[in-house]
Amino acid sequence: MRRRRGEPVSAALQDVGLTVVNIVVVVSGSLTETLQAGPLLAALSTATGEPALVACPPAGAEVALGLEGAGEVLAVRGLGGGSAGLGLVRLWSELRRRRLDVAMVCSEVGAVRAAVYVAAVPRRIGCVSGLSDRLLSDRVPCQVGENRGLAWASLIGPLALGTEPAAALFTPGVDATAVAEQLLLSNGVSDGRLLVAIAPGRGFADGAVAEWAAERYAHLANSLASRHGAGIILIGDRGDRQAADAMRLDMAADTIDLCGELNLATTAAVIARCDLFIAGDTPLLHLAAAVGTPSVGLFGPTKGRLRAPAGAQHRVVQAIRAADSPITLDPIRVEDVLASIESSL
Repeated sequence: MRRRRGEPVSAALQDVGLTVVNIVVVVSGSLTETLQAGPLLAALSTATGEPALVACPPAGAEVALGLEGAGEVLAVRGLGGGSAGLGLVRLWSELRRRRLDVAMVCSEVGAVRAAVYVAAVPRRIGCVSGLSDRLLSDRVPCQVGENRGLAWASLIGPLALGTEPAAALFTPGVDATAVAEQLLLSNGVSDGRLLVAIAPGRGFADGAVAEWAAERYAHLANSLASRHGAGIILIGDRGDRQAADAMRLDMAADTIDLCGELNLATTAAVIARCDLFIAGDTPLLHLAAAVGTPSVGLFGPTKGRLRAPAGAQHRVVQAIRAADSPITLDPIRVEDVLASIESSL
């Protein structure tokens, strides 16, 4: 038995014959935002027992397929940065055609909300943000300054499903896991040694990311190796090759350099084998959280309390801006990051 159109999800879930819950999670932004919707998808999956349709920017489509709670994934160009009305025609047409009942709108972009509205999705749930709120049927009073992942997870509230908060879960896949294991074994990595992965560059981000100085990353890695016997793994996309090379000039610690050699799924599998992940404000922080690896995120121009993964195992080191100076990661000292790491070892 299918749920009748317009029937409340909470009531439908009481029907033993329910097999389909027609929910779409709409995310705009980039790979980071797609991963930040992971806790919402996991919570929906727990509550309904069914995967949700995910509409996200093309940059997040590959990883969305591996998120717990995601079913079919629609890659929509208009959901990328600077979404425009014409770019959202596919979103409107797909949602209209599927006759969905509920849309969780993980976006404050007016054009995105308008596309969901004109697609005639009866329940449109999103965070209170401004004038575009009128396009929503259910407005959730997300707290100002709240972690974005937690805020979006709270969108499940109006459905009264009584579910507990859930963490994002990403599964790299059998092939990616096998490749990662072979790479680590061939480089002499064995169980029992502290493994720390570092992304010294933009880490698969769509655009520029504030970077910490390569020599500071090297000093941090050397300290972790000398004080805790850590093995260091460098990861990132091809654009991070220069940052990794600069870092290795000052490296004394045993290092496995995989920068630019792995796709996103295999990178996730490598991070999953590590005990700690360190990076700036990159999507890989959220990928680390989704595979269960604790992280330390370095933030300057962006706010860690909003953009970092939620949870006590994910720590934020926020640069404090000096008067009349640009916001960079320069104020963050190696000692600051070491203190954050060693307080949890």
